[in-house]
Amino acid sequence: MVGIFQQRLTAADVKAKARELGADLVGIASGAVLDRNPPDPERPQTPSAVTPEDSRSVVVLARRLLHGLGRLKGHDNRHKEYSTELIISELEEIELKLVYFLEDHGHAALTVPPVHTDPRLYDRAGDTRGPLSLPHAAVEAGLGTLGLNLMLLTPEYGPRVLLGAVLTSAELEPDTPLAEPLCLGESCGRCLLACPGDAIRQWKLVKERCSPYASPYGFEYLMGHVERLVVAPPEERGDLLKSRETFMAWQSILRGVGVYSGCTRCVDVCPVGRDYEAQLKDAQDTIAERTPEKEARLAEMARRRESGDRGPHYAHSARWIDGQRS
Repeated sequence: MVGIFQQRLTAADVKAKARELGADLVGIASGAVLDRNPPDPERPQTPSAVTPEDSRSVVVLARRLLHGLGRLKGHDNRHKEYSTELIISELEEIELKLVYFLEDHGHAALTVPPVHTDPRLYDRAGDTRGPLSLPHAAVEAGLGTLGLNLMLLTPEYGPRVLLGAVLTSAELEPDTPLAEPLCLGESCGRCLLACPGDAIRQWKLVKERCSPYASPYGFEYLMGHVERLVVAPPEERGDLLKSRETFMAWQSILRGVGVYSGCTRCVDVCPVGRDYEAQLKDAQDTIAERTPEKEARLAEMARRRESGDRGPHYAHSARWIDGQRS
């Protein structure tokens, strides 16, 4: 019965609407393909786990980061954090309006927010993965390939995009994934050299090292600050309550600033993307965080790659890094 209320929509129709709403990049992936190929089989993030009825197609959206933000060199620039949070809010609005567009044409749809964490997947160890891996979905949607730190790299903007998605019951023709990898990998390693938390390994991101920089006032920070308030001597609690740290926690809860949009050093220095040469190279060519220790680790990674060993984590993501398809 539902079918009689549905108006025909093509992939081109949906992409045109997404761009009209403000998406810089849009691609479509098959929900069934993503279901068959979870990035982590032990804890799958698949469309059907979100909605088995209405995940036939996955529309992946990207909004580019501002070039001016990418030219800022510090990892903890508050202005960068605030502006990035505004882009996240805009991307969420694009998703919502696209859902209304699909449902106005009779096709059920759901948003997959850019920074949503599925509470069913959260554990006390701090696992904050969302219900769907947006970088992997974006690769299937033909938007790019994965980088050394497992972020999405796009031909247009490198990793300088924020991702969102819409799941829908509409039968839309999926895009073809890119055939060639975009990341230069161990022969480049600029992301590794720039990372202040030393969180980038061989096709792996150590989240516990990354999070204090990428989410400087996120959930882990909030838990620690509340604990300090609870255990502080009574005579110190007043000052702690009025401290800069409490203000930052309040501001982060209020706007999300610094919760998901902190350090972007690996993003800023990545040479992939047509925007890097045109907008960023003159500001980011020199990496101040480069150290002999990081250079030695990168050289060792390059040697392992030449010997055929790309690290234990490469196999998990080879499908999305080098275009392997099943």
